[in-house]
Amino acid sequence: MGCRISARVWARSLSTASTLVFATLTLACSAHDKTANGDATSTVASAGSLADSATPASARGTVHLVVASGPHAGTYDATMTDGGCSYGLTSPGAWGNQYSVDKKDPKAFTSLQLIVPDAKAAASGTSAFQLTAGFGPLFGSGAASYDVNTLPTANTKSGSGQVTVDDKGNTGTVTFDVKTADGIALKGTIECSAVMRAS
Repeated sequence: MGCRISARVWARSLSTASTLVFATLTLACSAHDKTANGDATSTVASAGSLADSATPASARGTVHLVVASGPHAGTYDATMTDGGCSYGLTSPGAWGNQYSVDKKDPKAFTSLQLIVPDAKAAASGTSAFQLTAGFGPLFGSGAASYDVNTLPTANTKSGSGQVTVDDKGNTGTVTFDVKTADGIALKGTIECSAVMRAS
């Protein structure tokens, strides 16, 4: 098993990535695709069918994403079986999310990375975060990403929005409503059936 996921997302967002993002991404070094493909205006996969394809022991949560416009406009659902949600692993008090799968289809939803530096502050919503939604293969041509980075430590801030973290301890829910600098709106929910926590 190799760390293909981390390398791909690092390459995608090199100009805006922080060390927090890279640390979270290295938590998951392999993934199995649990998504189904669809056209730009259709639902890519239902959460129910994805849950059926992953064993309860391996499922770490689900991702629901709506892209409002652009070449990847549509609704996407995926199950996280590697990576998933974390608290305090990248830095004390930080919330992270790692979802990545390998698909050659350039329209396939293959990655969602999130860093929230202060999870407790995000309980009521925060505008400080980094979120990247990726489509297409993990390596090579055909990959596309939508990036929003409003972290205080960002060299160049890009986009805007709000992320809310409902940390329930062993589980959690994240909602996001963000917009890229190009005006692409991304909304969604991350349901965490398990949360990796720093000891």
